[in-house]
Amino acid sequence: MEEPRPEAEPATPPPPAPPPTPSPPDPRVDRVLDKISILEQLFVKRIKDDTVHAAAYNALYQDMSKYRDDGFSGAQKPILKGMVLLYDTMKRSLAGLTDPDGRQAVELHLEEVLELLHRHDVERMPEGTARYDRTFQQVLGTEPASGPEDDQTVARVVRDGFRWGTQVLRPQEVVIRVHKP
Repeated sequence: MEEPRPEAEPATPPPPAPPPTPSPPDPRVDRVLDKISILEQLFVKRIKDDTVHAAAYNALYQDMSKYRDDGFSGAQKPILKGMVLLYDTMKRSLAGLTDPDGRQAVELHLEEVLELLHRHDVERMPEGTARYDRTFQQVLGTEPASGPEDDQTVARVVRDGFRWGTQVLRPQEVVIRVHKP
């Protein structure tokens, strides 16, 4: 037979270990932290400088693009005006031609001149404007209007007008109706 075993006493937890004594701060850690702080300041300064330089570069690029475009436009404008005068001459010649073959040849050349102008962003102004608009039309003469509703309407276009992009290369020359009560 076995002998009864004595009951084990409940184990008592060991006393808590004393907190570790803080070791003196390592001066190398402080130097590393100082160097990291200096690097952080340098990065922030560099980012600010890069932002300022990028803004200055963009402003300079826009100015240079504007000067380039203005210079190119200044050189191109007289040539385009000359092409518009060529268009006028050909249109006047067309009015005096009676030979069908000659008319067809001049009409073809007129279309080619308009195509060349179109390639340079020059468009002929439409003739269908009912009312006079001083922003792109020039009055060459007047004729009496039949009533107040016809006042300041375009009677006829004397010379075609042309736009170059958003600006008027040559205004449309018109005769308008004027109502005199």
